[in-house]
Amino acid sequence: MLGRVDTRPGTQNLGMTPVERRRLAVEAAVAVAKELGLGVLRPRVLKDSNNTIVHLGPAPLVAKVGTSHFRDARLESLQRELAVAEHLAERGAPVIAPARDVASGPHRWQALTVSLWQYAEPAAVGEVDQGEVAAALQAVHAALVDFPGSLPPFGLALEDARRLLLPERSPALAAADRSLLCTVLDEVQVALPVLMDVRPLHGSPHSGNWLQTADRLLLLDFETACRGPLEWDVAALGDEAAALFPNIDAELVALLRRMRSACVAAKCWTEPNRAPEVFEAAHIHLKLLRGEPLD
Repeated sequence: MLGRVDTRPGTQNLGMTPVERRRLAVEAAVAVAKELGLGVLRPRVLKDSNNTIVHLGPAPLVAKVGTSHFRDARLESLQRELAVAEHLAERGAPVIAPARDVASGPHRWQALTVSLWQYAEPAAVGEVDQGEVAAALQAVHAALVDFPGSLPPFGLALEDARRLLLPERSPALAAADRSLLCTVLDEVQVALPVLMDVRPLHGSPHSGNWLQTADRLLLLDFETACRGPLEWDVAALGDEAAALFPNIDAELVALLRRMRSACVAAKCWTEPNRAPEVFEAAHIHLKLLRGEPLD
């Protein structure tokens, strides 16, 4: 039988090197596959940033192993992610779909949570067309309107960020940078409108959560699905894609971009050396908040 999850903050990565984390993630993915009667001959780590993604070759399946270093974030849920993605896939939305022929999960193995997804082959392309990004996100929003499950408010991201900015959670963060991030969170909290039109959202449709296939652009990673103003999702896009959303409050988008930068920085600084992209994001978002040019 698969083990139970230890959900205490930090228990999933305590003292682990990246090599050890990836090894454990592969072990968890293969163990879950074996429990489900799947033969895995060529497990391969596809990505290892916030969580660890393992291709269970030769099956057209991917295991998402919850190795996140901020698993206690209230806005995030791997179980809710599966429900949202299944709802969207059933409506033909452009998303990576949960596994169909086996139980998608979430499954437990020792201290880890594992979910199973259909594998989509990435296409070798250059820049993603921003018009396609906007159209795909609009299709996802339309399909999410009747999602029957409960979604948390997007404002929980502020609470999660404040907790991650405690010195014991992000010891590598310089005192001046910690003060800056806390100040930005406070300013955003005060400036947020009391009344906003809210709707179901992806929660984090930034560039790292899109996959270009030969056929179309697909959105993935719905663990931060939430309810909030449309501007919260639009704030994760570049200017070109954001301009394709009509009737958007530009001032609110600007405010929520600052909120996003502060929240992302708080997450990244809990373990900035976890992966190169985490290290890069940790520094980029501090620069954005200071108004400094990006190298």
